[in-house]
Amino acid sequence: MKIALVGGTGDIGMGFAMRWGQKHEIIIGSRSAEKARESASAMMQLLGAAGNIQGSDNASAICSADVVVLCVPYEHLAYVTSGLRDAYNNQLIISPVVPMAYNGKFFLYQPPSEGSAALQARSLLPQGVKVVSAFHTICASALQDIDRVMKADVFICGDDAQAIDITMQLAGEIKSLRPLKAGPLAVSSMVESLTPFLLNVARKNKIKDAGIAVVSERLIKNIN
Repeated sequence: MKIALVGGTGDIGMGFAMRWGQKHEIIIGSRSAEKARESASAMMQLLGAAGNIQGSDNASAICSADVVVLCVPYEHLAYVTSGLRDAYNNQLIISPVVPMAYNGKFFLYQPPSEGSAALQARSLLPQGVKVVSAFHTICASALQDIDRVMKADVFICGDDAQAIDITMQLAGEIKSLRPLKAGPLAVSSMVESLTPFLLNVARKNKIKDAGIAVVSERLIKNIN
């Protein structure tokens, strides 16, 4: 697949590029095409001949992609959706975007009026575009380490069965990540809110590279 990482020069975008760059055609997007090409070159040096990563401006990356991952902070969501609306056609859009803030003591989930970042993205994009929310609780630094076994779950929300299946396939290609269906796009707020919750727990308990995994009661009994 051709996968565009919009705003992909940041930590989460570089993580996806490292994990998917040996199997798929990755296009790192940025407002600055030059910056995107520099990031792509750096990723290619790490992956070697097996990598397939290039850089481009955001609009060009979107136009040529099958899948678009919104690798941006929440404050840039409107720019990469409605601001680039003409670049979208019928791509699958994956949103790991989380609307949150830090008040100096802890992180807070602050959803928009639509209810979640994923629902806001869908409202700003052309009607035929399919939106799935996923990867909210995956640590960006761990994602960049291609030898790292993640041992975490990816919670996926969406309304289109094929779009969910493709997202689950991409998540499953990352070492030891387990994709789990979490419900329709309407419940994305529940998954997005796990990010500030996880950050607060990690900070309070000094846990590095924290993630979330669902454990069955049967497994817990076996462990005990």
